Amino acid sequence: MNSIILAGGYATRLWPITKHKAKPLLPLAGKPIISHILDELEEIEEMEKIYITTNERFEESFKGYLKTRDEDTYDLIIEEQRSEEEKLGAIGGIMNALDQIEKTDHLVIGGDNYYSFKISDFLDFAKKKNSVVNACYEVESLEEAKNYGILNFDENKKIQDFQEKPEEPKSRMASTAFYYFPENIDDIFQNYVDYWEGKISRTKYLDEPGRFISWTSERYDCFAFPFTGTWADVGTRQGYLRAEQEIRDGNMIRGYTENSKIGENVTILEGTTVKNSEVENSIIFEDSIIEDSIIKNSIVGEKTVIEDLEIQEGLVKKSD
Repeated sequence: MNSIILAGGYATRLWPITKHKAKPLLPLAGKPIISHILDELEEIEEMEKIYITTNERFEESFKGYLKTRDEDTYDLIIEEQRSEEEKLGAIGGIMNALDQIEKTDHLVIGGDNYYSFKISDFLDFAKKKNSVVNACYEVESLEEAKNYGILNFDENKKIQDFQEKPEEPKSRMASTAFYYFPENIDDIFQNYVDYWEGKISRTKYLDEPGRFISWTSERYDCFAFPFTGTWADVGTRQGYLRAEQEIRDGNMIRGYTENSKIGENVTILEGTTVKNSEVENSIIFEDSIIEDSIIKNSIVGEKTVIEDLEIQEGLVKKSD
């Protein structure tokens, strides 16, 4: 079995924080988002190889990151694209990776997500079903479910249908970027492309996981792996701050503070100094300096200097 970690996006909603840093490499509760996934994958005995598929812009960043891990376990797959307009999309990224690696069972995981379930439990379930499996998270209300792709399944967890951001959700089970694809249906992606080619744009069918799950569940036995607990898709400033709050216990202060008021949900990482300032509901990356300032509901990138400023609901980073 292998894993494919999807890390080819540009996270434009988090610019400038992510303009030159891949979203999966952003810190979450003190370590890169992707590390929460990889730490667990490395413990799975049957996992032979972990592939990370990313774009040319972030190639060197991931090479640097993998030097901190067991490099023999990993391979990078570089998508030939440097901008949002050129990206392959989620389904395109999976297909590009599968074209380059050996045929086997695969986990496919969004590298910018956090999942609280045990991957080993997911695999136990998936191997029993021996078919496509999609992890789904129970959101709090039917109103919230309107914002997601929603799975409806029977008592055997077999997916009955898929609704993309429905006005009237049939369930509260939101599809997440966590999939299992067994080797015995390795033609599924080509069949999907053949079906949509010429009917809609390639951009639409290669960058819409919901369309893929909907199409697949109508033609193959597909199953849902429901979970509760925590799921975080770090796609926006608000989502990032909410994920940080949900995952860690209390504030995380690894930097130096002096004569400052530190409110709730604050992360201050290594090498950062905060003096004579007020910080609340914010994440401040490594090696930054905050003096005589107010930072609220914001994210401050590494090596950023802020003096005599009030920043509310901001994304701030030192100019590259």
